[in-house]
Amino acid sequence: MSAHKPPEKNFPALLVQLVIANIIVAMAVTATLYWIFTRLMDAYFERLMHEFDISPTKLNSMFTSDVEQSLWWGIVVALALGLVLSWLLTKALLRPISKMVQATERIAEGELSARAPALKGELGTLSWHLNDMAGALEQQEQGRQQLLRDLSHELRTPLTNVKGYVEGLEDGVFSIGPDVFNVLNAEVGRLSDLIDDLSELSLSEKMHDDAQFEIINLRGEIADVIAAHKATMVESNFDMHVEEIGIPQELRADPKRLQQVFNNAISNMVHYSQPGNAGITNEADGIITLDWTQKGQVKICFENWADLIPPHDIVHLLDRFYRVDKSRSGKSKNIGLGLAIVKRLVNAHGGKVWVGQARGRFQLFVSLVLHGGTAKS
Repeated sequence: MSAHKPPEKNFPALLVQLVIANIIVAMAVTATLYWIFTRLMDAYFERLMHEFDISPTKLNSMFTSDVEQSLWWGIVVALALGLVLSWLLTKALLRPISKMVQATERIAEGELSARAPALKGELGTLSWHLNDMAGALEQQEQGRQQLLRDLSHELRTPLTNVKGYVEGLEDGVFSIGPDVFNVLNAEVGRLSDLIDDLSELSLSEKMHDDAQFEIINLRGEIADVIAAHKATMVESNFDMHVEEIGIPQELRADPKRLQQVFNNAISNMVHYSQPGNAGITNEADGIITLDWTQKGQVKICFENWADLIPPHDIVHLLDRFYRVDKSRSGKSKNIGLGLAIVKRLVNAHGGKVWVGQARGRFQLFVSLVLHGGTAKS
């Protein structure tokens, strides 16, 4: 809420200003016509008296007085009628603006479902943009509330577990030992992972402010991230293979943010892969494909063996805190922010992200615009 006091609502300032403007225009037109008419009247009367050889002095005075009196009465009546009509017509024309003002006041008070009336012309454009802004604010508020609910849920589980163990230690239910410390350390690690992911999500939302774009070696960046995960891959016996289709071209991106994308994508591949299926087809557990044949863009596909994901779940995989197996909540280190971060970072690069599955493999697609290219719709 703004700390500034809003303007007085009871006084229709714009209405009065428009009416006064109309009156000034009417008075200027009337004065001009009056001046022209009196000049023409004098000239016509003198010519008439001269033609009939009549002294114009007295008759001219009488005629001029009567005409001017009639003119002034006509001017007064016309201005009065014009004032009333101007007030009514201007008020009618300003009624849609008043409704838009009321809608903005309701939005400012927190009623984000308020909408301005549908109009035509310039006011219709203004009304559409106002409603579009209100819709965006409403979606952001819903997302904020959902984020708070998700955070509350994600924080509650490890904190409840830690609290339970601490109370158990106080009551003597548990004895101090490696098992207790391992559990407590795991729960603290979950909280630390949550904070780290939230920090990454926050950075991805403001990427436009501090992004540093440069020409990068895409395959080299992916190779660096794979090398960072090498120990985890060896431990879980995960085999990674990188393929390249077409001729590599210039890609302009923020290398730091792009490494976050690859890090989260590869981390998901290793974490959720089912390596046992690799022996059936002799394919690697994980395959990363760089496709340079797409016009104006490069398409990167991260795929790995994985359990089949139901269609109603796969459409939500890029949402924050979404996990297919709800029973794993509170047990898995993954808290459902990795793919959401990938989506935000790729969108900030002007690219697109989508997911799919085929032949028993989960697929994460990332499309990035090439240097001087145009993204497909």
